[in-house]
Amino acid sequence: MLETGKNVLLAISEPSSQATAVLSRQPNGDGIRILDVSDEYAQFWGGSRHQWLGSAPKIVHHEAKNQRLLSRLHNALDSGELSVGCSISGLDDGKRTPNVAGGSVIEWRITAMNVPGYTGNVLILVQRDISKRVEKEAELKRLATTDMLTGLINRSRFDYLLKHEIGRFNRYVRPFSLIMLDIDHFKLINDNQGHDVGDQVLAALAKLLEDNLRAADYCARWGGEEFMILAPETSLKQAVKLADKIRCCIRKAQFPSIGSVTVSLGVVEVTPDESQQSVMKRADNALYQAKEKGRDAVVY
Repeated sequence: MLETGKNVLLAISEPSSQATAVLSRQPNGDGIRILDVSDEYAQFWGGSRHQWLGSAPKIVHHEAKNQRLLSRLHNALDSGELSVGCSISGLDDGKRTPNVAGGSVIEWRITAMNVPGYTGNVLILVQRDISKRVEKEAELKRLATTDMLTGLINRSRFDYLLKHEIGRFNRYVRPFSLIMLDIDHFKLINDNQGHDVGDQVLAALAKLLEDNLRAADYCARWGGEEFMILAPETSLKQAVKLADKIRCCIRKAQFPSIGSVTVSLGVVEVTPDESQQSVMKRADNALYQAKEKGRDAVVY
């Protein structure tokens, strides 16, 4: 019977990156035990195939969570939720599990099946290490939401965060403010020093902003030499103080090839039922007034 089961496992476990185990609930009620495993299962969890036979299955890294899943299997079998052809599935992020070296993200699925060679219905556990896929997806998301020159979030991501924060404000009436800043006379830097120097200035300014903002703040490159800061849980008075701190830090800093630069900043606090377009327009107007005021200034 095991040889027949082994052939079934080979068929089920294609491609070879999948780990597979055949499980069954013991007639005496002594838990769920392994009837057979693929070589990939033994390699993934350690030990040999024969060592796993008759033991409790390993579905996830964390032992307490594993026991909860085994209990869930019992309940699903009793309730009929896991009848033949039905499945339960989930993810196991081993990277967040203490004492798991390296860690991995495991996608698992357990399906109730009637398999030739086994008495009664069995459970087929299939596991795949999807760590590389998860990392690739995370990298693609990062690229889609990040400004490549400065490493800050891009305009698209900032738009999303602003919309979310406005929604939160309208529900809970928690204050938040926006700061829009622009590098003074940046066109002269590009014209006189070249765009390479201009890019260095933008990257250095972004780093300076990140170093002087709070952990809860969001900073984005809005476009060209303009930057946006979203400051949650921040009143207008607090935001003006933060903006002036940023202005002073930038004025004192030394930038590649050109020495010092200054910035102008416009500050607004969001008001009830205000649209995204309205608050952005007010921030832009405040920034324009800072420019008209002579630059190197904060206007609110």
